[in-house]
Formats: sequence, C-alpha cells, structure tokens
Amino acid sequence: MRKFFWDPIRRKAVVSTPEEEVRQRFIAFLLDRGYPSSAIQVEYRVENLGRFDVAVNAPDGTLWLLAECKANTSSPFAQWSIAWTQLRRYSQALPPLHYFVIVIGSQIWCWNAQTGALEPTFPSYPR
Repeated sequence: MRKFFWDPIRRKAVVSTPEEEVRQRFIAFLLDRGYPSSAIQVEYRVENLGRFDVAVNAPDGTLWLLAECKANTSSPFAQWSIAWTQLRRYSQALPPLHYFVIVIGSQIWCWNAQTGALEPTFPSYPR
C-alpha cells in the first residue's frame, strides 16, 4: 500500500518517496522559521532545463532562495555532487538570487549566491 504526505504548499497529498520526505521536512523547516507558505514554491520550473525542489520568493517578488533536496543514500557525496551541479546549471538561466540550498537527508547547506560563502546560520526570511 502506498503512503502519502500532505504537502501544505501544493495543498494536496503526494506519494511518499525518500526524496519527497526530505522535501517535506525542508518545507516544515522553512515554515517553522517563519517563512510564509505563500512565498514557497515546490518544483519550481527553470525554462527547459528542469526544476528546483523548492524556491522561495522575497516580499518584493525576487528569488530569495533555491533548494535542491536529495534522499540520504549510501553515497551522500554523489548526491551532493548531483545537487550542486543542478543548482549551478539551473541558476545560470535565472535572475540573481540570494541563496542556494542543498538538503541531503537531514543535512542542510546554504550558500550566499553573490559571494559563494557557506552561511554559518540559515537566513531568516526578509521582512
């Protein structure tokens, strides 16, 4: 029997997969930190290149952050490498944004998109 998650952003039940579990935990992480659900998009399309798992818009409508979520596997480095490649490739087709995020299992990494520096703490939603 299939299991499902309730996705509060898409407002529908989605099939439970290892990657979807990571995505739903990250969405809950954002909501717990005061990110408004209205600013969050799931499966954000980037032209004909593909999609990001999660995108967040700033209050002015610009892209605040883009996140790629991967299930924790026996090869986390391979998952990390795939996610990083996706972020860099997709971001080249987008206007400037503030942060890139990679989530693998329960691990979250966040980089400042302008400086490339790894953030010591996860950024708050801009007000």
